[in-house]
Amino acid sequence: MITSPDYNNCIVNFSNSILKYYGIKEYHQTLGAVDRIISKNYHNVVIIILDGLGMDALNHHLKPDDFLRKNLYTGISSVFPSSTTPGLLSFETSQMPIEHGWLGETVFFKQEYKIVNCLNNTLKDSSEPAGFFYLADYYLPAIRIDEKLSKIGKVQVNRISPIGSNAFSKIDSIISRVKRVCSSKWKTFTFAYCDEPFLSMQDKGVYHPDNTQLIKILNDKLEVLCNSLSDTLVFITATHGIIDVDNIRLSEDKEIADMLQFPISLESRAVSFYVKDEFKAVFREKFEKKYGKDFTLFSNQEIQEKHLFGPGKPNDNITGIGDFVAVATGTKAFLWDENSPAKICTSGGISDKEMSLPLIILEKSGRETLSFERRK
Repeated sequence: MITSPDYNNCIVNFSNSILKYYGIKEYHQTLGAVDRIISKNYHNVVIIILDGLGMDALNHHLKPDDFLRKNLYTGISSVFPSSTTPGLLSFETSQMPIEHGWLGETVFFKQEYKIVNCLNNTLKDSSEPAGFFYLADYYLPAIRIDEKLSKIGKVQVNRISPIGSNAFSKIDSIISRVKRVCSSKWKTFTFAYCDEPFLSMQDKGVYHPDNTQLIKILNDKLEVLCNSLSDTLVFITATHGIIDVDNIRLSEDKEIADMLQFPISLESRAVSFYVKDEFKAVFREKFEKKYGKDFTLFSNQEIQEKHLFGPGKPNDNITGIGDFVAVATGTKAFLWDENSPAKICTSGGISDKEMSLPLIILEKSGRETLSFERRK
């Protein structure tokens, strides 16, 4: 099933509810349900992102009475592309991808004429550093939610992530840190990002039995964590879901590859094309004839008109959209050449499996779990 991003009910709106609660001017509308619950003024607010745990994976791998499913409050939408880099930055900046500019795992920076992995600052499909400084941070600087909250001084702020300095990558490390933070006498806000289950799912596919075991372990560990907390509000969600895919190495299609200025970028299921001037008039016809049943092709103008990367003012330094963007609607994924790692499963498209995310909420008083009514 195809699901367009719902930019009135997505991870960006959730993030803006956090800004609103702490008295920071929001960029976009908030989620009313989150506004109501967070206004109860808990001592600790904890947000945990489980990368890749979309609604499809949650329902497949866990039983209805398992902790995470039992505390599912409602569903929300990812952004486009439905993947880690734009999703994580969208939540952390409270802005749409078009505003922060981190449009995919790899982005073409016209300023350097390089295709760069935004999170680790390497060249596309390579371990070679893109430069002496992080190009994405330099050209597309992002002020994250923990930085915003630290500046106002109302709450003790903590960021737990395998990305950046002082990394905490494993769930056990994250849980121990959350427990320690929540024992503080000061009011706290904690943002924790875990690269599981996506990291493991990529090796074996979405529905492999090993992933059922992994997600059950995550479920059980988070249940123990939440039961140990008091006067704490816990939100658990994801930045995207994940889908099993079949790969197409586009460099092997000489007709299409020869029309391009340089290799594809963004995501394998949200693909940016920079087309040579002499082929711009025929590119759509040629591409749709070959790949139209698996991808929808949008021109740069159509992307702007449809607000595919979200509403808002485009970042002044944004360069990664290209002349066309192909959006996966089936199960195919584009790779470039033999240097591009094959993918068993991935994300970035607009299928329901990639777009639909759980919003899990647990309220803990000093004595017992508070009850709430699920949103219909």
